Amino acid sequence: MSLGQVIKEVRKARGLSQTDLGIPYGQSMIGRIERDERRVAPDIAPILVDKLDHPAVSITAMHEMTGGVGPVYLNGDNVDLHRSSVRERCLHEMSESMDAIQRFHTSKPPERETERERNQRKEHLLEVLDSIVHEYMYVAVQCEEYGFSFKELHNAHYAKLRSLRLVQEH
Repeated sequence: MSLGQVIKEVRKARGLSQTDLGIPYGQSMIGRIERDERRVAPDIAPILVDKLDHPAVSITAMHEMTGGVGPVYLNGDNVDLHRSSVRERCLHEMSESMDAIQRFHTSKPPERETERERNQRKEHLLEVLDSIVHEYMYVAVQCEEYGFSFKELHNAHYAKLRSLRLVQEH
């Protein structure tokens, strides 16, 4: 689902009008965004993320604003978003990811890997990405179900990383 579609779905579910979004666009422009006739401008995405504070908006905005880098919000026909199902799937993907990481050693220099080893490494990295996406979905569903702000949780996590001096101030 596109960011425009997610915005429309979340906005309607929250009983908000297009003008309630608080962005400096008229209703016709917002309508075009919601119909995927226009992309969300990079300076407008943070306003929408802040106003709607919904994991689907945040995750989809991150994915679209970076040209496809980062997790995606899983909402396809084969996804069960019940908190117990998401938890079990997350644990399964984490286990597969950990197995993949343990199977692959980093002692061999990259230039000495065969093409087969390189392809295997790529597959193991895809396993890790699967886990990351499902971990994000776990956090997303927990936030929605238990009323945590997705954005505030991320801000608290960033503050924790800063306090541990794992990231530099910006």
